[in-house]
Amino acid sequence: MAHSKTFASQRADFTLTAVVLSKTQWLIPIFLACLVANLSQVLGQAAASTGRFRIAEKSADSLRISILTGSEAVFQADGMLLTDPRLVTVTADGKTNLVFTASECLYDQDKKTIRSSGELSLSTGDGQMQLKGVGFSGNLAGPTLSVLSNVVAKLDKKLTQARQKSAKPELLQITSRQFEIEPGRALFRDSVLVKDADGTLSSDSIAVGMREDDWEVQTILASGNVALQAEQIKTTSEQADYDLPAGLIVLKGNPNWAMGERSGRANLLMIHRESQSVNAEGDVYMRLPAGAGGTGGVLDFNAPTAGPAKDSKGESVEIRSNVFLFQAATGENVGFARYIGAVQLTRGEGRLQCSFLNVRLAKGSGGAVESVNAEVGVNLAQGGDQLTAQTATYDLAQKTIQFRGGARWNLGTQSGQARLVELSPNDGVFRASGRVKMQLPRPKGDGRFLLPPASGKVAKSEPSGEPLLVVCDSFEYRQAVGSVGLDSATFTGNVVLSGDEGLRVLAQNVVIGIDSEGAGLVSLDASGDLVVSTTGENAMRYVGDRLVYSTADETMRLTGKPSVEIRTRLEGAEVVALGQAAIYNLGTGLLRLTGDPVLKTDEGELRGREVVFNPHTKRLKATGRWKMTLNPRTIAKMRERTKKQGKTKP
Repeated sequence: MAHSKTFASQRADFTLTAVVLSKTQWLIPIFLACLVANLSQVLGQAAASTGRFRIAEKSADSLRISILTGSEAVFQADGMLLTDPRLVTVTADGKTNLVFTASECLYDQDKKTIRSSGELSLSTGDGQMQLKGVGFSGNLAGPTLSVLSNVVAKLDKKLTQARQKSAKPELLQITSRQFEIEPGRALFRDSVLVKDADGTLSSDSIAVGMREDDWEVQTILASGNVALQAEQIKTTSEQADYDLPAGLIVLKGNPNWAMGERSGRANLLMIHRESQSVNAEGDVYMRLPAGAGGTGGVLDFNAPTAGPAKDSKGESVEIRSNVFLFQAATGENVGFARYIGAVQLTRGEGRLQCSFLNVRLAKGSGGAVESVNAEVGVNLAQGGDQLTAQTATYDLAQKTIQFRGGARWNLGTQSGQARLVELSPNDGVFRASGRVKMQLPRPKGDGRFLLPPASGKVAKSEPSGEPLLVVCDSFEYRQAVGSVGLDSATFTGNVVLSGDEGLRVLAQNVVIGIDSEGAGLVSLDASGDLVVSTTGENAMRYVGDRLVYSTADETMRLTGKPSVEIRTRLEGAEVVALGQAAIYNLGTGLLRLTGDPVLKTDEGELRGREVVFNPHTKRLKATGRWKMTLNPRTIAKMRERTKKQGKTKP
């Protein structure tokens, strides 16, 4: 390897013409100079000085040349003492990698090393990184350099060669106790602290990756006890990798983050600072405060259960998933928070499971939640209540939660399915529409209000235990406001209600009043093309416009225009009752017909202002200008019976 040195005279009266010598030529003069210097020290004379100094060394990989200069070089026993040393590394095509300056250093020409306990300054060729420290050592063949203490560096994150002059600097300040640099890599060690306008980062060490050709900084890798503080967000991990050109920070090794009452963790966390986006992967867990922008509102579905649900709105929200994606909202674009894979959202007794959960953030609102959408295998539960569907959408503006795609529910003692289910948590409304199919319990105290008891039996006061089946176009359950008054259930459109004993109610609209505390039916109002039928012994059929049932007076009232029609069979014979109204008393079992009533049997007709039928005694009674018409066969039977009775008299 060829070397070159240039020496100038140390005194005005001595001149040594500058020459360029090969290594074999300058070894002897240097050896003699060192010998003279050593003799001078022994004799108490001043060490020999060569004046200005310059040497060029090719790196071990032959990719660059290190040029070391000094304003003066003084031979000493342990090397050559350089004043104002300057070290410049240059690539083969003349591009400057590194510029190093100090007040003095000791150069070992055999080992090609420099060292000093004094201060130094260092910068990359493009000025992107500038550094100062105290105490250093280095090797020109590397070239390598180590700074021993008080390291302070400044790094321009945005500087590239294309924008070197026009870009406004965006500086990082890095401090540490030690620093090392070699081609393509710089290392800060021991109590490392990074500061910039966005926050601070601390770690045990930081490795800076640089391009081989021009040493432009590309990456920053922090390792060991990494803590990143950006505004109100603090993140900790074992490793943080910052890709400057991409503006991406990747945190590994159990990254955790916290912002006030919000916190989370994952196996991997990626932050893109310029776009304000965040990706978290692997065992993602997040904890949000109770009022976390509406995300937990999807759990407030207030199912229509038999008893009051436990209030969990004051509890924090926990979210788990495989992946989490976040994009901050701006003045022009909406933002989002997406949870992907095995998503679980819990708060108190409320829990949501799905494959995808997307939180939409309104633009220009500082990140306010606009809607929450869950997809694929949605399962929403609150205590023992449960709702399932393919999708669930929580609209914060409308304060509603909508379930679509095979929606099914099991709420308290009722269950069902529909194309669409909508909940209004604030006003306690449950709606279902589109091919609604439901199972309802027989309410306590219903007295089988549509089923007159069989002969010789009293009215039944307890349900059979089998559910009532309902099919309709839409259903709405509305909870009483403030637990005052009755809950209501409304069935609309082609309503079919059937029971286990052959009960079947056809209507266009059915409204039921329910006492939620006792789970008892208090009232029923059915209207529109009303047809009610039963099967079995004493089967009956009701036809009218409206049926109203109330526990207040224990009556069921059937009305119609021009009349209602009731058909049944007693002892094998058909009975038809007509009138403007039919009133059935649950307590007495009496059936009263009013409004020009007509009772038709095989034996004849009975008319009056009111006709009363007693199922226990099978007796009829008519009041108010009543009229009975018997058919000839009945009259013949009556005459025959009278003759028989007359013959038997004594």
